[in-house]
Amino acid sequence: MATMPQRMDTAFLAIESIYHQVDIIRLYLNNFEEIPIEYRDRKIEIYQGEDLKSSGKLFNALNSNEYYFCIDDDIVYPKNYVHDAIKKLNEYDDDIIVSHHGRIFKDEIKSYFKCYKTRYQFNQIVEKDTFVDVIGNGVSAWNTNNIKIDYKKFKYLYMDDICVSIQAHEQGKKRLVMAHPIRYLRPLKPKGFTLHRKYREDDATQTEMVRSVNW
Repeated sequence: MATMPQRMDTAFLAIESIYHQVDIIRLYLNNFEEIPIEYRDRKIEIYQGEDLKSSGKLFNALNSNEYYFCIDDDIVYPKNYVHDAIKKLNEYDDDIIVSHHGRIFKDEIKSYFKCYKTRYQFNQIVEKDTFVDVIGNGVSAWNTNNIKIDYKKFKYLYMDDICVSIQAHEQGKKRLVMAHPIRYLRPLKPKGFTLHRKYREDDATQTEMVRSVNW
């Protein structure tokens, strides 16, 4: 997970929901002057440095021998989240990325946010497993032995959904949105801006990136 001071409260709730499901929680702190006491825990590894924005959650994605879960700081995860994701990965020999959010593009992409054939949302019902073009990175997981995601090769640090999906596509790895019931994942209301809100009406850069790929 990557977070910033304005999202401390929601980040802690997200961590709390995933805490007992994982071995290690790696937390990248953007723009923190000191480590909050809430994050000082034997299971939490703290990383600080340059402002990596949301891409900080991929700081350790090149590790080997791990199931790597990207967690957003404004979502509460269900108690069976990790179990469900690993089970689905195993069905495909750990050779795909799984997510609970994503989109399939139209043949002609005029707008990243508005020009999609189908969109699957993490907090809405998805009736069946579906392969997509771009996944939602904050609700995704993969086996690091089979898929290599290098944030240092990202063109931009605030487009993880697109950049992760492009790297997976380049490696010939499919991206799957898992079937799930409504509110399987529960969104929180963070303070400050969200990337979706900021770029929804000005998505020229995102559109350029996805148009450069033959999905």
